[in-house]
Amino acid sequence: MGKKQLRSKIEEQQYVYQALKAGNDGTVCYKEFHNGEWGVDDENYTNRLRLAYYLLYCHIEDEEATAFLFQEELKDRERNSFQGIGSTLQILTHLIRKYADLLEQAKAANFDCVCGYDPDGQMEDDFEANSLLDCIYLCWEMEYRDVMESLVDEWKKNTTEWSGSNRSVLIDCNTFLGRNAENERLYQEQLEEMLSAESSSAGDIISGYNNLIRHFLHMGDYGKALSLCEKVIATTDYGQVRTLRLFKDILEDCFEVTANHMEAAAGLWNWAKTELQKVPQSSWYGNLYIKGIAAAKAINAPYEKQLKQEYESFLASFRKIVI
Repeated sequence: MGKKQLRSKIEEQQYVYQALKAGNDGTVCYKEFHNGEWGVDDENYTNRLRLAYYLLYCHIEDEEATAFLFQEELKDRERNSFQGIGSTLQILTHLIRKYADLLEQAKAANFDCVCGYDPDGQMEDDFEANSLLDCIYLCWEMEYRDVMESLVDEWKKNTTEWSGSNRSVLIDCNTFLGRNAENERLYQEQLEEMLSAESSSAGDIISGYNNLIRHFLHMGDYGKALSLCEKVIATTDYGQVRTLRLFKDILEDCFEVTANHMEAAAGLWNWAKTELQKVPQSSWYGNLYIKGIAAAKAINAPYEKQLKQEYESFLASFRKIVI
């Protein structure tokens, strides 16, 4: 059923296609805007992607429309701060092979295209060849959340083995759809699986704890996050991951809990501060500083002033590198 809904959604792009043919390209032309911290972006990227999928799956052979969309997509690839290649460019490449000059221009559009764009790449144009999971990811790409919800529910019913990879897929889908509350059980199951497996390393186990802690922080349940942080400290061999980014993730967790659960987290602050000072400062980064400063401020720790000064030095050195 969900697959049919997706097919109908794609076919609805016929109206956008007809508007384009009538000279109205306002919803699919390149429209630059500044997307906050992400930089230069294109307001019409998703609209153009949807129309590209319509041309592909409904087997519309229209060189003029395809060439126009390709040129608009090139503007985005050349100017987008994120760079990337993207499905739109790959689909339109499949549909536009005779325009060799445009394909060469695409290859040089940005660093990612130089390294990874394949002008000879092929796309599957048979919609029915898509699996249920393929359709879920298509909905994700085209931002068809309503249809995606139906497809995810259908996929859940059809899934008989809940492996770690399947749980990860469902967690990602739930997060995208705003069903975050459903993820607690999934993260808990993943953690229990890691704790019970003889082959699990300290890193595997701490990563499982970190995922569940991050979930509770996202949900604003700082009490549960605090309990898990304390459990990591008391029961895991965290020394094995001290040199890894994962250890700094745990420090971030502890700082965030401290900043939001001040009365109960004083002991957590003392541990995290001590451990942070053992980490080579050359491996510190923005979020680690920011969360450390927020935690210190929350409990009026004198260390806040030192952290702020060190953060300013970090930013100054970073700006020099960028310039």
